[in-house]
Amino acid sequence: MSHDDHGHDKDPIILTSGRRMGKGLIIVVATLAVGAGIIVPFFDQMYSTPPPVTQIRTPPPPGQGPQTGGPTIIVIPNGAAVQGNPAYEPANAEVPIEGPGSEIVWDNLDTVPHTATSGTGPDDADSAALFDTGIINANDDSDRIVLEGVNEGDVIDYYCIVHPYMTGQLTIVAAGEGAQSGGGAAAGPTLNILQGSSVQGSDDYDPDPLTVKVGDEVNVVNQDTVPHTATSGTGPTDAEMGAVFDTSIINGGDSATISLAEVDPGEYDYFCLVHPYMTGTMIVE
Repeated sequence: MSHDDHGHDKDPIILTSGRRMGKGLIIVVATLAVGAGIIVPFFDQMYSTPPPVTQIRTPPPPGQGPQTGGPTIIVIPNGAAVQGNPAYEPANAEVPIEGPGSEIVWDNLDTVPHTATSGTGPDDADSAALFDTGIINANDDSDRIVLEGVNEGDVIDYYCIVHPYMTGQLTIVAAGEGAQSGGGAAAGPTLNILQGSSVQGSDDYDPDPLTVKVGDEVNVVNQDTVPHTATSGTGPTDAEMGAVFDTSIINGGDSATISLAEVDPGEYDYFCLVHPYMTGTMIVE
């Protein structure tokens, strides 16, 4: 081994051999190949079917129930960007002309941005003349919208600028009517949507199953702080969803009624259109 003028070794120090480095590269390449073999066959399915999105919201302080008398909430469901899927829930929302519920908030539960813009579409000369939420990012809410210059009985079209095939309507109703009018339950069987049910894995509908009779009026009470539905069917892909009953959106603290006057005896599955992992069974005798 040679030395320099200071007595230091001049030959390089070899920390590994070529054979050992080759083995390491083979292990890395093999690991990447196995991972790709697992992911690639399922990539399209993973991309087109994202997992349900649940927003974590702060519950009301102890001793306080769900708040009522707030704005009318319209939900943009997860998957609304896919043409043909439900776009806005409810699709035709009743908005009181004044008082509680006269302000409107769109809650975007989808994974992409949307808008709620007055008009029939981009070619409408009066597009956005009455209201426009601007971009509502995924898992975000719009600012509160107040409709100016409307009259009771007006029906207002609106759409999403980002996805113009997404359309909805607002119907202006008398003060005290509309989505915010109900806060309690009337006489008859009661189905409760429990507080915290939007968190996947939590208890959701109670009782489950619910046993009722033909002709009953079932009161569905949303004890949670976020919107829910009780919609007949096994899930959003069920071609018959909503054919037997559908409460449409029930805002936090509100209630809705399901009429069983024309429902045949049988066992019916139902779910929440906003949170499809929430499911229940109704037995009609």
